[in-house]
Amino acid sequence: MEIKRNVRRKNRKIKFSENQYVENVYFQEDRAVIPVRLDKISDLYMEHDYKQMELSDSVCKYIEEIAYMIPINTDIELEIHCPKVDIETQLRMKRAIKNNYGIEIDDVEYDMNSQNIRSIVLLIFGVILLTINILADKYLNLNSIVSNFLCVVWWVAIWDTIEIQMLDKSENKWKRLNYQQLYDSNITFVFDLEEE
Repeated sequence: MEIKRNVRRKNRKIKFSENQYVENVYFQEDRAVIPVRLDKISDLYMEHDYKQMELSDSVCKYIEEIAYMIPINTDIELEIHCPKVDIETQLRMKRAIKNNYGIEIDDVEYDMNSQNIRSIVLLIFGVILLTINILADKYLNLNSIVSNFLCVVWWVAIWDTIEIQMLDKSENKWKRLNYQQLYDSNITFVFDLEEE
């Protein structure tokens, strides 16, 4: 009897909506609020970053994972919960966050440009090999091994072009939109923690 109940529980459909969860937890009015807790101001930055210019990986990963669930057309507010800091420190923290996502946007755009170049080169290479393969089959009557080899190479080159343009480029466009959404986010401070 116990075994049947466990099997039923494992096979039961779970009614959980990620959209509803995100809306209930992160949405306030017409924007999404991502709360970020910093016990110390230095928690925002890389551990050994003396000048405090680079965001820590854990903070970035947390913010990006939450932002990934938020629809692209929604404004984001980063709500920094931290010990009280002066205006200059707030501006420095905001600048560090904006710089971090500006760099990420630049990196994605660089990747997209190199993907475009790579796909153009592969397409030209594939078309040239396809032309050689057709002409060689028609006029030179190559043996089947060489002809099959040429056929595989041009097919792979053209397929890689399609994969880059359809899948990789699309993924990078979404990444760029997510980073742009974070770059454009409003950053507010809530001083509800005491520095240790």
